[in-house]
Amino acid sequence: VRDCLQVQWLDSAHPELGWDYLYLTEKDFGRLVRETPPGAPPVLRAEPVRAADGTLHFAVRDVVGVEDGIGVECLSGSAAIASAFCRAWREGYTLTLVSGRTVGIGAYLARLGRRCVQRTDQPIVLTGYAALNKLLGRQVYTSHMQLGGPRVMGVNGVSHHVVADDLEGVRTVLQLLSYAPTQLGAPPPELTSSDPTNRLIGYCPKPGEKLDPRAAIAGREAPPAPAATDTGSSICPDSSASASASASSSASSPAGWQSGLFDRGSWLESQAGWARTVVTGRARLGGLAVGVIAVESQTVVRQQPADPGMPDSCESVIPQAGQVWFPDSADKTAAAMEEFDSEGLPLFILANWRGFSGGMRDLFDGVLQAGSLIVERLRTYRHPVFVYIPAGAELRGGAWVVVDSQINAASVEVFADPSARGGVLEPEGVCEIKFRTPDLIKMMHRIDPVISAARSRGAGVTDPTIRARERELLPTYTRIARAFADMHDTPVRMAAKGVLSAIVPWPSARAFFSARLRRRLKERDLLHHVLVTDPSLTQHRAQQLLRSWHEAAEAAAAAMATAAGGPLSPTAHQLEQLEAGARYRGRSGSGSNAAAAVLAEAPLGPVALASAAGAGAGAGAGAGAAASSAVEGAALEALAQAEAARLVECGGGGSEDCAARDRDFVAWAESRGGRDLVAAELRSMRRSVAADMVTQVLGTDDGKDGLLHALQAACQRDGTLAMQLRLLLQSLAVGTGAPGGVGTLQALGGISGPQPGTLGYHGGAHGPVAGQGRGVHPLLL
Repeated sequence: VRDCLQVQWLDSAHPELGWDYLYLTEKDFGRLVRETPPGAPPVLRAEPVRAADGTLHFAVRDVVGVEDGIGVECLSGSAAIASAFCRAWREGYTLTLVSGRTVGIGAYLARLGRRCVQRTDQPIVLTGYAALNKLLGRQVYTSHMQLGGPRVMGVNGVSHHVVADDLEGVRTVLQLLSYAPTQLGAPPPELTSSDPTNRLIGYCPKPGEKLDPRAAIAGREAPPAPAATDTGSSICPDSSASASASASSSASSPAGWQSGLFDRGSWLESQAGWARTVVTGRARLGGLAVGVIAVESQTVVRQQPADPGMPDSCESVIPQAGQVWFPDSADKTAAAMEEFDSEGLPLFILANWRGFSGGMRDLFDGVLQAGSLIVERLRTYRHPVFVYIPAGAELRGGAWVVVDSQINAASVEVFADPSARGGVLEPEGVCEIKFRTPDLIKMMHRIDPVISAARSRGAGVTDPTIRARERELLPTYTRIARAFADMHDTPVRMAAKGVLSAIVPWPSARAFFSARLRRRLKERDLLHHVLVTDPSLTQHRAQQLLRSWHEAAEAAAAAMATAAGGPLSPTAHQLEQLEAGARYRGRSGSGSNAAAAVLAEAPLGPVALASAAGAGAGAGAGAGAAASSAVEGAALEALAQAEAARLVECGGGGSEDCAARDRDFVAWAESRGGRDLVAAELRSMRRSVAADMVTQVLGTDDGKDGLLHALQAACQRDGTLAMQLRLLLQSLAVGTGAPGGVGTLQALGGISGPQPGTLGYHGGAHGPVAGQGRGVHPLLL
């Protein structure tokens, strides 16, 4: 059309006056019409117009064109690509390597695919810089790199990884693929690791030193030793159990290297330049791929460059404190959760947040929306989540709320190191509300001997001597108040309140979480089979059922050991497993608290025992007050030790015992006996579910007709089934197959109705019924 286009001028002698219309000659218009393929839309829409000289012109009104792909159809195709790529991210695995200039829809795809690897010399832009300059009417931008280079895309979260060249880019792509499952729904990939899972963690912050998240995750080179070595400079507990756990495992780390929680060399950080108060990436634990979210404890600086297109803009430098969620870091956390969940990765959150930044600018920038998104991502997370408060870390206020296990009780577990802290406010803030200066002065008057002596001499509270003493003691008592407030934030109290699953010391956390991760993954697979077999079961009920299978198998093994002369009776072993499980789980059922129940079951508390001891002492005062006082003191000391031990057990008992139970469960589930038992129980469940379905179908006339037609078609396909049904009808006719009789049906392989499994599963409209069948664990009674 362009090559044969004509112009009807208003004045042919003066073209600058404009034109009347654009047109085609009769010859050209006829040729274009003849060349249009059959069924194709017309090349253009034209109206016949007679010129002043009588010539027939075809005035062009709309141009469609002969070629495709010159207009909005390109935009529509781009939209189709974007939709398909977005769906591919949701339903599969996407990854983008930007090895050349990426413009327009290519830039959108780099973002929609999430996992973006960008070369340092290649830009990601929506519009070329020349087009922008023309739009602005002046020369503002000088290159595409200025618009979308790594200094922009690597800092705003679009690019997950920035590489120097294609070789490094392909290497990063292969690393990312090594963490991805082989297919949707498959377990995380496992690679053989040379880093032993039972080794101790070498890195530990010193007193007053903040936790380094990258060192805690991946380890670090040991800093130079000071001239005077302080052997007690670590806040990590140096328990004899940890020290004796493996002297060789601690020696497995090379000299000069402080190992971290995860396998050495497996850490791959993502989006390192964006929202640097949060650290995200992928790692391996015992060869298993996991997602990791940690917290930067140091203050970082957020730089926002000036835009040359806005003359009044300037570069802004905003400091961001560590251990605080800002709008960008909260958004980064939620995005990482979504990515890890789509990849099927278990999630480890090394929590060390003091809360959210709630200033006016942060609220304007959307910190509330981003924090709410964290809750939603955690609520819908489908894989195991481990929230761990490591050594010297803290989790307070709203930061605790968005990662608490109550958000997703089926997936989330919370653990803490003995030196960790958690609470609503920090001790200083608590003292401002609960332990103010008047309370401190009252405490001074109660326990300080100098003030007590002055008061006994008749001095009033306004006496200058007492006032001077109060001023002198106030700093010391302020520290005492803070220490007392801090005692309310310890893991022991968290466990007693049921918000912790276990107290896990940092040095042995690797061995513990390695065993726990494998158990949770194995449980997830088994629970999936159970829930698919009987969709009427709830998650909690399925967990109870699976746990009963394991515990009944252990009870049977213990019975066999007893029959062979073993020291442990089945009943005692069963009770031991129940108590250990109650201590470890921390919560049982909805709204219940097994940890608090352990304390509630104590036969005699410290106050009651002290009263009893005091009563006994009063009765025997005439015989000897000193001996009675000694007995009372010994009783109180023993009780204090017992109460302290029981409080520790509220956190799941010893972490080594919990890890041993996890390893036992995995060994049972992977053993031939365990697999056979689970398979038998699933078969029983399928029979019961099928029987329930048949019962429901027979409840209506249409259902009966449908069942008869289905049986007729099945008998035509399966001759054995037809013979079994024929024999069944014959047995019913002679009365040997009356309801309740199973002899003939068992011989035929038929099913007379819902049958309980070997461990008590019995199908029905309300799921399994406890107490039916053999070998039912008391947990289900």
